[in-house]
Amino acid sequence: MNATNQQTNVTNKPRGQLKLLAIISVVALPMIAAWAMAKFDIGIPDTQKNKSDLVEPAVTVEDWDLQLEQVGYGAPWRLVVTSTGECTDPCMALVHEARQINVALGKEASRVMHVLASGQVQPAALLERLENDFPLLERTTLSTDAYQRSLNAHPESWRQGAQLWVVDPLGRVVLHQDPDEPGKKLLDDLKHLLKVSKVG
Repeated sequence: MNATNQQTNVTNKPRGQLKLLAIISVVALPMIAAWAMAKFDIGIPDTQKNKSDLVEPAVTVEDWDLQLEQVGYGAPWRLVVTSTGECTDPCMALVHEARQINVALGKEASRVMHVLASGQVQPAALLERLENDFPLLERTTLSTDAYQRSLNAHPESWRQGAQLWVVDPLGRVVLHQDPDEPGKKLLDDLKHLLKVSKVG
């Protein structure tokens, strides 16, 4: 009887140790793996989710002296085309693209407005064309000097010619679309922002 009990105790002791080691490894191994991934940069994505340019350091519509009627919770998102001079053909192409992106948002389109912000008064013929071709386009003004200064820390190309931006409801300029890139990139980013955003 004693021999049997001793044999059972000997058999149970290694099993208990194995169970303890299994429990410790379940806790410790993921922590060691996470440390190794962070330390040696293994398996960590190095690309951003956004396809268009993130505006960093931050810029706001106040930095541009941009006159927008409503900013804050409940205000719309805005696709803003900026032009420091006359809205020539490249500028008009971006106004058209902003409207197309707005329409392509489908059921979320009502949460977004498209805006032309100009640094100078546009000729009467151009204003008439804008009124006819883009009846829902909001038009406003910006300070050319303030606009240029606010972008000093950003690529020089952002200060040249017409540009397309996404402005959030709180007045922060969050994304920039390179005029040479397809508008679908900005559309995809804006869809994602609208999906995760609780404002606007």
